[in-house]
Amino acid sequence: MAEGRPAAAGIFAPLRRRLFRAIWATTLLAQFGWLIQSVGAAWLMTQLDPAPDMVALVQTATTAPILLLSLAAGALADLWDRRRVILLSLVLTALVSLLLGALTWLGLMGPLLLLALTFALGAAAALGQPAMQALVRDLVPARELASAVTVNAVGFNLARSAGPALGGIVVALGGAASAFAINAVAGVGLIAVLARLRREGQPSDLPRERFAGAILSGLRYVSRTRAISATLLRGGVFGLLAPSILALLPLVARDLLAGGPELFGLLLACFGLGALGGAFLIHPARQRIGAENLVTVLSGLGGGAALAVGLSPTLPVVLAALPLAGAAWLGSFSTFNIAVQMSSAFWVQARVLALYQTVVFGTMALGSWGWGIVARSIGLPDAIALSGALMVLSMLLHRLARLPTGEAPDLRPAPAPLAPEPSLRFDPEEGPVLVLIEYRVLQGDAARFDQAMQAVGVLRRRDGASRWQLFQDTADPEHWVEAFIVPSWLEHLRQTRRRTAADHAVERAALGFHLGDPPLVRRLIHRHHPDAEVADMAP
Repeated sequence: MAEGRPAAAGIFAPLRRRLFRAIWATTLLAQFGWLIQSVGAAWLMTQLDPAPDMVALVQTATTAPILLLSLAAGALADLWDRRRVILLSLVLTALVSLLLGALTWLGLMGPLLLLALTFALGAAAALGQPAMQALVRDLVPARELASAVTVNAVGFNLARSAGPALGGIVVALGGAASAFAINAVAGVGLIAVLARLRREGQPSDLPRERFAGAILSGLRYVSRTRAISATLLRGGVFGLLAPSILALLPLVARDLLAGGPELFGLLLACFGLGALGGAFLIHPARQRIGAENLVTVLSGLGGGAALAVGLSPTLPVVLAALPLAGAAWLGSFSTFNIAVQMSSAFWVQARVLALYQTVVFGTMALGSWGWGIVARSIGLPDAIALSGALMVLSMLLHRLARLPTGEAPDLRPAPAPLAPEPSLRFDPEEGPVLVLIEYRVLQGDAARFDQAMQAVGVLRRRDGASRWQLFQDTADPEHWVEAFIVPSWLEHLRQTRRRTAADHAVERAALGFHLGDPPLVRRLIHRHHPDAEVADMAP
């Protein structure tokens, strides 16, 4: 992903690992099945209710669950065994697909029922997507993560390039019911591989987080981690601007190039080939120049391609521009995904990936719809050219929201400091808890200590503290007190378990200024007895 990383892996290095190769291949088959059923559902709706809005709603029903359920699915994947979450998703997908196929074959399918079952199918798939993405990190070492994400993106684009055409053949030969049946069995191989996969690591001795609290802690982690929030911003901007060409490509083929479905298929193939071929160039480029510089270049490349199509919509120009746009598409989104994964601690990874997925899918949907409205207002060529110009301008985000560069932080879990067994009896859910840590620091080191502690404060707030402050004693300037509040004793224990090796290094840098024995740590829990009588203070 970035400069200075030792012995970066080649793009196909993860495929040499048997388990990753098996999951990659069976996932590819499942993706083909999904795309085949998508064609079947869309075609079936043209027979049940050919109104354009009803046909368009099939795609909406499929993708809407990703926006609505992704963050909840991410929390579920972090709280439970990811393998079981994925298996549940695959089994539900197969069952809904079988139901779709059976009802269609029996002639019992109606337009509203098709939309409802298509939504259920999308919800089943959305359940497993964050867990599936987070699983990649468990399958390959850190040095191969970028390669694994890229090779997964290549597989997805390969399926997207050939899947719809294959789906058209299936529907033409066997009808929509056969497409649903194929999707029902397409995930069997992946189910078989995952069923043999065993969860690694020791289960936590603490109770699971509450579901709503897990979602909030994921949002807090993202908001307090600059590398992730910058990546989400960049991914959201790219998601708004980049879909203009793909969303308007049917109109480019029909209105600007006076072609038909065959030409539209050719244009899609050019875009897909550019995405697939670009992966072999983009992966080594990411290793040489880093994620930030690569995305900046790709934004300019994608913007330039859109400008070329908008300003000179001739067949040679469009055929030359689309592969560049495809390369920018795959390269940018895979780089964003890598940056998010390499900036997320293991305990919250699926939630972060789910939020990234929500942002990207949401902005892509909004961008596709928005550029259609713009094209209706100012004309098709001008709308595409405008999107290209804005994408070129987005290169300025290079200065405002930089992607993480340099060697990735070590996010392996660090040993948790042992809290002394409380002498006071209380419910672990009680709180809030006030933690006070006392330091002694030479006055000459005060400024550097304060700066180091601000970084510690970011970690405390990110991992659960509702408030954090640093105090200096007015009577004894070498005496400092760090104070932070955590909602409950149980949450304080979770906070200590969330530390990574990189966090430990930040804390150690601040602790280096402390004099003498280890700092004194006090943990105070809020006490309030409603039945206690207030003393009469009247004279």
